[in-house]
Amino acid sequence: MKTYRAGLVGCGRIGTLWETDPPTPLTHAGALAVCAQTELAAGASRGSEHLQQFGRMWDVDALYLDYREMFEQEQLEIVCVATHPGLHRDIVEAAVAAGAKGILCEKPLALSLTDGDAIVAACRQAGCVLSVNHSRRWNPVFIKAREMLEAGAIGDLISMLGICQGVKPFPAWTADEEGPLIHDAVHIFDLFRLYAGDVRSVIGTAHRRKQPFAVEDISEAIFSFHSGVSAVSMANELTRYARFGIELQGSEGLLSLEYAGNQWWLSVDTTDHLNEPDPRIEWYTLEPRPFPATEEASSIQRAIEELTRCIESGDEPSSNGEDGVASLEMVMAIYESQRQGNRPVTLPLANRSSQLYMLREEGHF
Repeated sequence: MKTYRAGLVGCGRIGTLWETDPPTPLTHAGALAVCAQTELAAGASRGSEHLQQFGRMWDVDALYLDYREMFEQEQLEIVCVATHPGLHRDIVEAAVAAGAKGILCEKPLALSLTDGDAIVAACRQAGCVLSVNHSRRWNPVFIKAREMLEAGAIGDLISMLGICQGVKPFPAWTADEEGPLIHDAVHIFDLFRLYAGDVRSVIGTAHRRKQPFAVEDISEAIFSFHSGVSAVSMANELTRYARFGIELQGSEGLLSLEYAGNQWWLSVDTTDHLNEPDPRIEWYTLEPRPFPATEEASSIQRAIEELTRCIESGDEPSSNGEDGVASLEMVMAIYESQRQGNRPVTLPLANRSSQLYMLREEGHF
């Protein structure tokens, strides 16, 4: 069994700081450390404090303040990118040029569709496997929900509701480009695509009510899919509690997946035939069912293990570069709808730059 030399770019929270001892794992570094086919050989970060902490935590001596120097010196085969998304393109292109065979990049893939498209193209042209960390793609609960949908457990999928509130850690968070849409709701949008396929059109809002950043702090959007399914998203950073969840509404029941617990409901005939004078009338209500048991698993560990398999087999990862562009495009479509007075916007977007920056230039934020 081959072992791949691996390195990390970005030694912040999701890169390494969230990790426990021993690793759960929760982070890129933790996943690289526990995966049987990866050797965590090097790390790079712009800040010396986090870099040194990474080195001590994982007993790594090859520490770099310049990721380009790390790529030049370390001959890495796998690279994890856990930096601010505005840096992803340069890092991925440099890793590909240095001969990386596989890359796990944090979501969102970039801050513009131009950069997202370029990242995908660079990896495709070089034959480098690109996986984007839409973490729920490897989570057993969300995988089970997809299996249940395909098996008809709630009938035909009709619509979806996604909620993302208060997930950023204020007041510590200071990334000006990352409002709730890009920072966390992008996970909701990826799940929408996982369950309903590609988006046809979006109507959305993006407003700034009270937070100090030049970006939205509240958004609502309606998505229409080519499959005929529709979805509504609600995202904001105005609550003092964190909530992330998605509800899948079917013709015969629903699935609710969120922090509060996973639920399965089915419709049941509750018609009172003795007291209902009209025999044509039927009443159905929802009754709960036990959600099927799923194994405990680390999504990011599964992502790294899958990445090594894809390098060897040529298969596509569960969340590839095109998936990363697609979820980002859903965010940009909401911004574009806001720019156009909340009109429907059809995908794909012709303008591949950043609609967020356009909103800023036009005085919306």
